[in-house]
Amino acid sequence: MALSSFLVRSPAKLLLILIHASVMSEENLLYNDSSSDFYSDLTADELQNLHLVMEELKGWDTQNLERVLSTMANDSVYHDITLPPARGLDEIRKFGESWLGAAPDFHVSVEKFVVHGDDVVTMGKITGTIKGEYFGLAATGKRFECMFCQVAVVKRNRIAYVRDHWDSITMAKQVGWVSK
Repeated sequence: MALSSFLVRSPAKLLLILIHASVMSEENLLYNDSSSDFYSDLTADELQNLHLVMEELKGWDTQNLERVLSTMANDSVYHDITLPPARGLDEIRKFGESWLGAAPDFHVSVEKFVVHGDDVVTMGKITGTIKGEYFGLAATGKRFECMFCQVAVVKRNRIAYVRDHWDSITMAKQVGWVSK
């Protein structure tokens, strides 16, 4: 699928929005070659911020919590909207251990992204199998696949803030925690 990009101008800011035709990409952009012309509209700082967020997401995709944490500032806030925010690396580690303990085959696929200065927004899908307790909910052994959108703010070459939005209702139905 061919890529196109365009600029949207407003009185306050310039947003670079990268779009894959009119639908989500079939390709996982998480592992896209960053040296391609695909990224030519990004500033050097925006490209560095995108690389940092993609590194964080690669950590989740490979179930490597240390890789995730290596992208975070010491005082980072990680807010999965279904839970209270995790503040600081120790709480983020506990959150990550719980997620990856529940879904040890957790994967991330990035289908689109938006970069503007220090803000990086990614969207795509997450998949996995609930093989362990998930924040107080019993393991079911069932797979899930649902959409996500992550907003990350980068400060001083580290991720300072993450807010994850994801389709928890679809996941809960797929794994049998709620009736369809």
